[in-house]
Amino acid sequence: MKSGIFHVPYMKPSRSPREVFDYSVLIAREADQAGFADFMIGEHATQAWESVPNPEIVIGACARETERLRFAPMAHLLGLHNPGSLAIQTGWLSQVLEGRYFLGVGPGAYPRDAILRGQPEDLSEARPRRDEALKIMQKVWERKPFHHEGEFFKGGFPEEAEADDAGGEYHMMPDFSPWQGAENLEIAMTALSYGSASMKYCGANDFSPISFFGGLEVGRSHWDKYVEGQQENGYTPDRMRFRMCRDIVVADTDAEAKKIALRGGLGTCWENYLVPVYKQFKILQGYIDDSGTGVDLADLDMDWIAEHVWICGSPETVIEKLQKMNDAVGGMGEIVMNTHDYADDPAPWVESMHRIAEEVVPNIKDVTVSAA
Repeated sequence: MKSGIFHVPYMKPSRSPREVFDYSVLIAREADQAGFADFMIGEHATQAWESVPNPEIVIGACARETERLRFAPMAHLLGLHNPGSLAIQTGWLSQVLEGRYFLGVGPGAYPRDAILRGQPEDLSEARPRRDEALKIMQKVWERKPFHHEGEFFKGGFPEEAEADDAGGEYHMMPDFSPWQGAENLEIAMTALSYGSASMKYCGANDFSPISFFGGLEVGRSHWDKYVEGQQENGYTPDRMRFRMCRDIVVADTDAEAKKIALRGGLGTCWENYLVPVYKQFKILQGYIDDSGTGVDLADLDMDWIAEHVWICGSPETVIEKLQKMNDAVGGMGEIVMNTHDYADDPAPWVESMHRIAEEVVPNIKDVTVSAA
């Protein structure tokens, strides 16, 4: 089993872009040294807590500071981009990283992102734009001439001019297709809601599934939908492609880990941003069901969140909780920790990262379950 990082990045809105950038590089450097496999960076332009509008710039900087870590934008919101330009940019970055790059794609979930680009606030165009944009990108990577005029986008791939009689090469086009060919580019998608349609789409296109944990039933539903899409198109589902995202803090004792979580950036983010949002959309119900506490959604406090939503504790406690989750959802190939804002005092967070990758995840036992 592997360990990964999802860098949303959940930085306080008061942080400057430079502070977010520098902290991102620091976390990537430590992740590489600790032995994490993947570092995924969110793309958001209108959420102050999620303030990386161009993850490829962060990826480029982090790549120079690391040796083994794989990077991905997670995800490029395809309908908000020009697909021809994005195909060139992602293909080029894939070649620059020489195998340390994979691509996350998504439709977008925030109305203000759509408004900013002149699209409907109700996000009614988000998914069809994603689908059309992805088809264009894949055709650009084939490097064969085509012209596309669709519902939302126009584009194409031009005829490449022949070299002149003197052997001049100034008409040649560079090859910006992905490293070792588009067919070898891993593409991944995330899901949050129960029975997410994105997971069926992910499976149908043979992409890799990433589940933002919202309770065991939600996690299981993500895998079930993924399998449904895979089987409809003749693919064989592989549990080792399944990633699960959690908020995790490890310290010497349970009490110390809980203190680091509640008094640090993890607690600040949840109290001021995620708890209000998750209560509004009832995303926390899955955690309530798993806890067996029967608590009312309106009565949740931060202590309850620390005990039942986050995974905080000694290495032994965290191993036990993650093993229980892994067994209950049927197995996965990667446990992904979400990052939080510990920029003012990164030491306890960095230590927790190292312990997750070095002491915890290697001790989670794989579960062998039939994909069907």
